[in-house]
Amino acid sequence: MNSSLRRYVFAVSFAAAVVVVVPVQAANDSPSAPAGDQVKRLGRATQAEVRTKILHALAPALAADPSLQKAVTAVWDDPRAAESDLLERIARTAALTDDRAAELVRICSGPTEPWLVDQQFWLFDPGRDPWLRDQLRLYFGRWLAQRKMYDQTLWALAGLEPADVVDPASLLFYEGAAYHHQLRKAPGLRAIDQLLNDVRDCPYRFQVVAGLMREDLKKLEDESLDHIARRMEDIRRRLDEGNADRRTRRIEDGVVASLDKMIEQLEKQQQQQQGSGGSQSGTPMQDSRIAKQRGPGQTDRKDIGHKSEWGDLPPETREQIKQQIGRDLPAHYYDLIQQYFNTPQAAEKR
Repeated sequence: MNSSLRRYVFAVSFAAAVVVVVPVQAANDSPSAPAGDQVKRLGRATQAEVRTKILHALAPALAADPSLQKAVTAVWDDPRAAESDLLERIARTAALTDDRAAELVRICSGPTEPWLVDQQFWLFDPGRDPWLRDQLRLYFGRWLAQRKMYDQTLWALAGLEPADVVDPASLLFYEGAAYHHQLRKAPGLRAIDQLLNDVRDCPYRFQVVAGLMREDLKKLEDESLDHIARRMEDIRRRLDEGNADRRTRRIEDGVVASLDKMIEQLEKQQQQQQGSGGSQSGTPMQDSRIAKQRGPGQTDRKDIGHKSEWGDLPPETREQIKQQIGRDLPAHYYDLIQQYFNTPQAAEKR
């Protein structure tokens, strides 16, 4: 059990360290492309491609209010904006023409507590431009994942495909992180493998963390102490957020059932060990029983002689032995030896 407890401590520490907030950084943190990258089919869209699509998506609004064109141009011509964070620029451009998008940018840009944010159902409105709607869903899902709101992350990203968004690496990474934290092995490995195998410009920070998550999911054993401990950690996170919904209760019931199963298995093992030990200790007893006597019990006497070797020793030898005994043993033993030589039995032998 000590070994299992050490695995539990490591599992909780590793889960907290792997699924960390990965902030948006500049594009130059991506390493040089490896030799096999040319076969990877997914990649981040360029600024020019995204600008063309956003202008197309906002064309009706820009036609209704030509003054917005200048504001949109300013967003995309700003040299301070990093090309790597295309999602932020898309959201800010949409906010110029849509009050709901403006509120979404405000939420994702400030210190808003994520559990106080309502679900943004309007992001699934089929009447909106599909391309812009998908980018805003990824923008919102990324923000939720960075704040460890994994259920809401998967809700926001549900149904999105890497080819539908301008940043496939972000979609697959944050999906994989959410699945990893929820210990959903199959979909988690699927998202992570696609990130590492199909995205040609995956940022290095994503590659490192995704590789750790993949190894962790591969080694995860259902119903193990590690698995139970991490589900308990997920329950704690949910309750800290005030989330005691049906899914949380289902996870709690699953943990209790797993613990009951583990305790039952340990009890069975203990009973088997005790039963095995009892049978082993009983077997020799059968061989050690006193046999029934079937003979007269008589044996031939052996002649061992009648001489006393001590009495036959020369007086000088006996005196040396007495002195040696006196040196090696405490003084009161010497008195006992002297008394022995003074007894009638000893005198007869002399």
